[in-house]
Amino acid sequence: MGQTILYVLVSLVICVAYFVGVDHFLMDSQGLDFWYLFRK
Repeated sequence: MGQTILYVLVSLVICVAYFVGVDHFLMDSQGLDFWYLFRK
């Protein structure tokens, strides 16, 4: 059970890091920012 939880946590961290990286790339290249949707 502990290994499953560890695997899920690692996968979640990778997904969040990937999302932040893509968001940063889009923001730099096209002026888009996903987080702008939450800043209204």
